Amino acid sequence: MGWRDRETLGERLVAQVHDILHIDDRYIVPDPLGFTYWAGESATRVETDQGLFRQGSVTYRVTARTEVIRTRGHLRDVAIALEHEMDECTFSAPDYDRAQDVISLGCGVYLGDENAEWLERLFTAAVALQVTEAFELANTLTFKTSVSKAISAHPQTGPRQQFDENLLHSRSMFLPVGDQPSAWRGVEEWKRTKWVLEREAFDWETDEQTFFNACFRWACGDEPMRLVMTTEEPHPKLGQGLHATLTVPMPLGVEAIAHLLLDLNHIERIEYKRCHSLGSWCEHDGRLAFRLFIPNALYDPRILEELCVTMSTRAIWVDEWFQAMKEAAQTQS
Repeated sequence: MGWRDRETLGERLVAQVHDILHIDDRYIVPDPLGFTYWAGESATRVETDQGLFRQGSVTYRVTARTEVIRTRGHLRDVAIALEHEMDECTFSAPDYDRAQDVISLGCGVYLGDENAEWLERLFTAAVALQVTEAFELANTLTFKTSVSKAISAHPQTGPRQQFDENLLHSRSMFLPVGDQPSAWRGVEEWKRTKWVLEREAFDWETDEQTFFNACFRWACGDEPMRLVMTTEEPHPKLGQGLHATLTVPMPLGVEAIAHLLLDLNHIERIEYKRCHSLGSWCEHDGRLAFRLFIPNALYDPRILEELCVTMSTRAIWVDEWFQAMKEAAQTQS
């Protein structure tokens, strides 16, 4: 029994990642819920949980985690470097494992019958990009800071000397259509996002063609949190697509944002927040923000509405989290 049998949606997605990325079984360590894989010097873990049954359906959380660097006592410098690097993120976020002293990139999705058809393709692409981005990020961070790469090896096959050719050029598959206008421009689903905004946001505007701006409750200040989803902000490396940015209106310095990006990304990884862990907390235009970019090559009209839901859910739990932190600080004082 296990993911190779593809008996559940979660197992099927783990198996699909394995098959579509042509992963070499000489460099994997499998177990019932997933596998650990070496595309190069560092390990990637892809796994599903056993599913959560609720309201007559089962939801599976499927995640991927790629080790990047060991901080060697330089976590502050790494966090500051990451807050700027993640402003240009796609699907993956940095997370710090204190016990292992390892920074990893991670992404995850909540998979159910209603979204499996298109989410499987999106997550598989996210894993491919994550492994490539982790390889590049390790080189960047070791150059900018006094850290070392998180190097490991397959227990039987040993270290992998060369990066997996199947993944080395994974970004290139997104580039041709990235030169074209955003595939989400003018689609009917812009109108369907209204029901989400009417229910969750207290103020919003949209042209029903290329963008919406939405305001969400922010209990720790006078300004609201703002969510912008747009087809008019291309990614610097992947070109056109769909960009989402949730901005938290807090007057924070560089170090405070760096600290929070690791904390918030870690919370999304370890707690059941019911919003896809795609994208990253970062510094954007001088403020704490969550950013996500979906390339043209992954176009599906259903993504727009689901992304609206998941970003709205994130705005709600973040407001609650900061409010709880504020109340705890007031109690202690």
